[in-house]
Amino acid sequence: MKDIKRPRLSLVMCFVCCILALLGIGVVSVFLPGIVYFYADGMPDLTRPVPIIITLYVALAVAAAVVILLMRLLHVVRTDRVFTPISSRLVEAIAWLVIAEGFVFAVLGLLDIQIAFGVFFVAVTMGLCLMVVRTVLKDAAAHKEENDGTI
Repeated sequence: MKDIKRPRLSLVMCFVCCILALLGIGVVSVFLPGIVYFYADGMPDLTRPVPIIITLYVALAVAAAVVILLMRLLHVVRTDRVFTPISSRLVEAIAWLVIAEGFVFAVLGLLDIQIAFGVFFVAVTMGLCLMVVRTVLKDAAAHKEENDGTI
């Protein structure tokens, strides 16, 4: 009985973390201009705060989309539809959004925040890893469908 409840508990914990992430994105969205202007005062090299604010809002929107897709993927897992085409499509969409997030941070790197280039490389690498996971899920779904058809 423990083995059945433990995965469900982890799904609930992941769902709660997604909700907290969305709430965090909402809070940061409210205070983002003040945060940027606070740091702009201490950084004389930071000459363009408005484009940075706009870019960060785009990054937050992409992050929110990723979290929402993760919540949909958790629902797919909860309903035991892991090895289905929908799960591979969700992972693919998440991968593309993570890669897009990397490019948003590359733009941020061009706007005087050079450390954002590091985030760009990490995000693109993670997106490519998710593409590999998507391929594995897609192949597993095809094998499952083939095996279900032979019974």
